Amino acid sequence: PSRLKDRILPRFRNAFAYPQYSITKSNVGDIILADGSKVSVNDVTTYTIDENKKPIGVIASALYSGGTGKAVGLQKSSSSLAWAPSGTTGYRTNFTEIKGTTTSGDMDGSDNWEEICKVDPEGTADAATNYPVFNFALNYGETAGLTDTDYETGWYIPSVAELYDVYRNKEVVQTSLTAVGGFTLKTSYYWSSSQSGSYDYYAWGVYFYDGTVFYDDSKDDNSNVLVFQAFNAE
Repeated sequence: PSRLKDRILPRFRNAFAYPQYSITKSNVGDIILADGSKVSVNDVTTYTIDENKKPIGVIASALYSGGTGKAVGLQKSSSSLAWAPSGTTGYRTNFTEIKGTTTSGDMDGSDNWEEICKVDPEGTADAATNYPVFNFALNYGETAGLTDTDYETGWYIPSVAELYDVYRNKEVVQTSLTAVGGFTLKTSYYWSSSQSGSYDYYAWGVYFYDGTVFYDDSKDDNSNVLVFQAFNAE
C-alpha cells in the first residue's frame, strides 16, 4: 500500500483540525481520502483502495501555488445538462460578477453559485429546473455517497480558468481518477460556471479533445459537468 501523508480539510471548515500542507503544481494528481489524509501522486501506481479511507477526489488544479488546491470529484454528471434552459432568468441574464477568461476575471468558481443566487433568488430556489448544472453540484455529496462526512457540501462547478487547468493536467489527473475508480475525462465538452462576456445567454466551456475554450456556447445546450472541492493549504 502507498504511504498516506498529512491531513487536509475542505476549505471554509475548521482549518486547525488537521495539519495542513502546501499545495503546489507538484501535488496535482494527489488522491484525497475521507479521513482527511492523502495519497501522493508519486504513489498512485501502487495505491490500493482502503474501504475505511474512501477516496473523495483528485487534486486537479493548483492555480494559486502554495495556496488553495482544487480537487475534482470522482463522478461526473450521468447525463448532459443545461447551464440554464431557454426561457429562464438565468438564460437571459448577464451575471457580470462571474465573467472571466482562462487568465483573468473569474478565476475561482467556489462563490459563483452564491452570486447567481443574489441576482436571481426566485429562479435559484428551484435549481433543478432553472440551473441543472449547478443543481448537480449542490446535490453531489448525496449522489456520491458522502452524506454525514466533511465532504457532503462545498462542491461547486469550476470557473473556466479552473476547468482549463484540469485539461492542462488531464493525463496525471486521469491516472489518479482511474486508480480510484473515478470517471474518464475522455474528449468530452464540460461546462464551467463562468459567464461569457459576449451575450447574456452565453457561458464558457472547455472541449477536452483539444483544449478549445468556447466563449459562445448557449446556456441551454446540454453538456457534461464535473465538480470541484477547494482545500485549505494555509
